[in-house]
Amino acid sequence: MREAKVADETTPMFGEAIKYDPEFAGPLKNRSCTDIICLLLFLAFLVGWGVVTGFAVYGGDPERLLYPTDSEGRVCGRGEFVNKTYLLFFDLTRCASPKVIATGCPTPQVCVSKCPSENWFYTGGETEADRTKLICRDNVNPMDTSKNVKDLVINGHCAFYYVESRSFGRRCIPRDITSNVGTIIDALEATYSSSSTSPVYRLEILKKMVDAMNYVIRFARLQKVAEGVFQDVQRGWWVLLVGFGVAMVISFLWILLLRFISAFMIWFSIVAFLLLSGFGAYYTLNKYLTLRGTSNATFSDMSEMEQEFSLEFSRYAELETTWLVLFIITLVILVVCLFVLIFLRKRIAIAVALIGQASKAVGSIMSTLFFPLVPYILQLIFLVLFCGVAVLLASAGKANYRIMCKSEAGCDCPAYKENDTCSMETFDAALCPNASCQFFDYVEDPKVPWFHAYNLFALFWSMFFVSAFGEMVLAGAFASWYWVFDKSKVPTFALSMSLGRTLRYHTGTLAFGSLIIAIVRMIRVILEYIDHKVKQKTDSKIIRALLCCCRCCLWCLEKFLKFINRNAYVYCAIYGKNFCVSAKNAFSLIMRNIVRVVVLDKVTDFLLFIGKMVVVGGIGVASFFIFSGEVPGVGPHLPEMNYYLTPVIIITIGTFFIASAFFDVYAMAVDTLFLCFLEDCERNDGSAEKPYFMSKDLMHILNKKNKDVDKED
Repeated sequence: MREAKVADETTPMFGEAIKYDPEFAGPLKNRSCTDIICLLLFLAFLVGWGVVTGFAVYGGDPERLLYPTDSEGRVCGRGEFVNKTYLLFFDLTRCASPKVIATGCPTPQVCVSKCPSENWFYTGGETEADRTKLICRDNVNPMDTSKNVKDLVINGHCAFYYVESRSFGRRCIPRDITSNVGTIIDALEATYSSSSTSPVYRLEILKKMVDAMNYVIRFARLQKVAEGVFQDVQRGWWVLLVGFGVAMVISFLWILLLRFISAFMIWFSIVAFLLLSGFGAYYTLNKYLTLRGTSNATFSDMSEMEQEFSLEFSRYAELETTWLVLFIITLVILVVCLFVLIFLRKRIAIAVALIGQASKAVGSIMSTLFFPLVPYILQLIFLVLFCGVAVLLASAGKANYRIMCKSEAGCDCPAYKENDTCSMETFDAALCPNASCQFFDYVEDPKVPWFHAYNLFALFWSMFFVSAFGEMVLAGAFASWYWVFDKSKVPTFALSMSLGRTLRYHTGTLAFGSLIIAIVRMIRVILEYIDHKVKQKTDSKIIRALLCCCRCCLWCLEKFLKFINRNAYVYCAIYGKNFCVSAKNAFSLIMRNIVRVVVLDKVTDFLLFIGKMVVVGGIGVASFFIFSGEVPGVGPHLPEMNYYLTPVIIITIGTFFIASAFFDVYAMAVDTLFLCFLEDCERNDGSAEKPYFMSKDLMHILNKKNKDVDKED
């Protein structure tokens, strides 16, 4: 047959074929430790990560990221301000400056128990009613009649106006800008004797208010979204657990069915994937046409203020542009997959049969289905550690105080200059009545950026190390299944034996291979950072194009190295050689049989990927319809959410990782069996002296057979 001829093609230029060894019978038991230096380096690096963690724990304060800080550097909602969780700006018009995004407003800010629910401005009165309306600094008593109200507001001890506000990122922001302009102007005139009430002056104040709200909102936006998502997770944690449980059950049943009806499940995956893509294209097109007929709103039509206030994820679901983009994406996926399946239709049958053999290997060693939980938990631990250290490092630093002038004209005194560093203990307001010492920002230790980089690289190395560990253990187990004539006599503890060999001899090899991938990934992150900075400082298309080419090349390099590493781990699991030797031998074996790799192995990976996407897509679509309220009768039983897409996104992402854990077992089984098959074809020729180790079904698929040797399937 044509497929059989194609499968027999080899490329001899990459070394000689493996010689027959009558004593070879699967993974070698007599082996020694490999790449010990890399193991010691990895252990030393973990110790360094512990040092960084200790520094983060000692100097970090995560509550600084969750709660705002007043002018004296005290965190609202904590300690003495446990009941004052909101931040009020004395004069929001002073916030109309880009620097507030990073440093805050140059106006006094105090912690309050609630945002103002009414409009008030100072009119020059000194009555007790005026004093009861004042909002002042924590150490100022507005009812103290020894100080008049005007002095309190002019010296910045109390706010000279405030308007009805709402909480935005725990910061009090005016509800209605236009109606409050008159209040602010009146307060400015009463306090600073300003007499300009012309329309131009009113427009200037309005513009300042809009700009100030823009900058403050941008400062608080990320925090607001994070708080909303965090609240959703708190309220609906049991829903997320149910979703993850359903994903795990469906993934396990899918893999279990592959064991018994592999051909049906693969073809069902293909059909289901096409149907899901088609339904997605239809649904998104229908939503686009519906919104197009009822609303002309697009994201580009939204004003900047509307975009800043639009924190609801669901807001984007109301834009026709969103659904048009989703329609194009789903349509492209559908068309590409159709063409791929059409051109590969003749090879799908062979790939399905190869998956069937992997199913038998998995069925013989059922513990391999549950083993992915081990690396999954380890990776989760490393991820939690990374996030914790990153948050602690981000909140590490000492409060920095600067001189703030009470008017835009400047401080007007020689003793202090605006933005000079000051101390709350030594600052003397009598030397400069027009200046104040206020909290500016948190000054981080110069070592913190390097610690962030160390923490990120530690995440990459540890995650890739755990992934490599799982691959090598599974490879050793499946190789034990392949290299026996009677497949029913596979070693009882094949997985445990492979686990023991990996931990005892080859953790250094895992550290070596994962280090290479981690370095490439870190370089990719650095290039992404450079590209982000270049976008902000220049519009040069040449520089952007060069950076894009570099990023693309590094992405390809990382994929290639992962492919090399994966096969090197298989070879190391069988022969116990170090990383370099295993990578060289595995690569040479693959290149001598490159046509077989393309025809069988990669097609099989594609089919398994489709199966995984069916599980992920099915659960993602189901969760979308459930949480968006389109499934009647379910809504009343679900917790109230700030963003209904929060559980949808979390469940879909979690399902992807859960499904990957199960499907990766099959992918590793296919890759291991395929590499063993290539070596089997080079070692043996099917004669009585050198029989094939492959099963009868696999020999039948590839048009091979053993002469005078009856093998059990």
